[in-house]
Amino acid sequence: MWNDIYKLDSIGSEGGIIIADEEYKGACRITLERCKRYDAITCGVYGCMVHTAFCDKSHSQEVFDNMKKDLQEFIDKDTTAEEEVLFYKEFTSKY
Repeated sequence: MWNDIYKLDSIGSEGGIIIADEEYKGACRITLERCKRYDAITCGVYGCMVHTAFCDKSHSQEVFDNMKKDLQEFIDKDTTAEEEVLFYKEFTSKY
């Protein structure tokens, strides 16, 4: 399933401390970082999409888990190029 690639005391793309960093099937990655006033979740499907969502610390783990679930379902599907574009658009609108 998801591989934990977390490295202790790493700094994320938003300047916060990384608290979770995972990769799925060598196809996508998701990182949760704790910043001063918010948490940032950055994810990407390699070669296709990168997206960062900002959320309150009180529910960032829930958002992180939901994003992982959506990404995993997408990666596991056999999709057309048109379906991929639609997924990226809907995903970035949702998060």
